[in-house]
Amino acid sequence: MGVTNNIKIKSETEAAIEKSDIESALKRNWSLDDDDIRVSVTGHTATLTGTVDSWYQKTEAERTAWSAVGVWNVQNDLVVEYV
Repeated sequence: MGVTNNIKIKSETEAAIEKSDIESALKRNWSLDDDDIRVSVTGHTATLTGTVDSWYQKTEAERTAWSAVGVWNVQNDLVVEYV
């Protein structure tokens, strides 16, 4: 026996994601060097590409993107390059 949970939680708003909102939030985050992070938006999915210096920065960038209005999915393709 097993249970499969196919419940999806969606925002009640149908607001489109603003790429500039995510980029601004990344700039405001003191723990991120946003110079090497690129943001692209398709529908309600935000995609992060580029490089960061640590796994913490990769996770923090994703968390920051998730906080933007209208985001239903974040594709985190950031590469960690240790300096």
